[in-house]
Amino acid sequence: AAYDDMSVREPYYPVAGRPVSAMSLTRPRRHSTVSAVSYVPRPPAMDTFRRASGVHIKFKRRGGFMAGISLAEAQGYTRLSNNDYYSVHDLHVDRRNTIYLKIRWAGYNSLTYEIPIESSYDSRINLQTLARRVSRACVHYLQANRIPIPWDRVDLHHLEEISYGVWQPMLSSR
Repeated sequence: AAYDDMSVREPYYPVAGRPVSAMSLTRPRRHSTVSAVSYVPRPPAMDTFRRASGVHIKFKRRGGFMAGISLAEAQGYTRLSNNDYYSVHDLHVDRRNTIYLKIRWAGYNSLTYEIPIESSYDSRINLQTLARRVSRACVHYLQANRIPIPWDRVDLHHLEEISYGVWQPMLSSR
């Protein structure tokens, strides 16, 4: 038995009868525990898919026990607790400083509104201004769809991010 360094059975060399392709010319990879442990795939720098955050923007009256304010209170400049807690980075605003508000009500078509976000010098948002603008969009939605409920009986509890920069208000009726 002589040593043959040109063995045809090794996958490194193409087999006669098979067409030559780039896949057949590749060498089998050696596996190393060092490379398996140290290599961590990183997402691309400009990832097109970004997960929604777990942030809920809560609306609560200052001094109140329960979360949620009525749409009428939100338009009436009710003072809210944690007024300066959220920043524009938490809301994932676009380059025009707007967020998208997708409003849904069971049995009706959804509508999406653009809500402009104004921030202070340290990029904090005014929660009362945001609540007032969200409330106006919700009232418009109720009137446009002719939903038979007085809008002063609808409570706005919080905003929930359903996709990056798109928020959905959690509403309930009393």
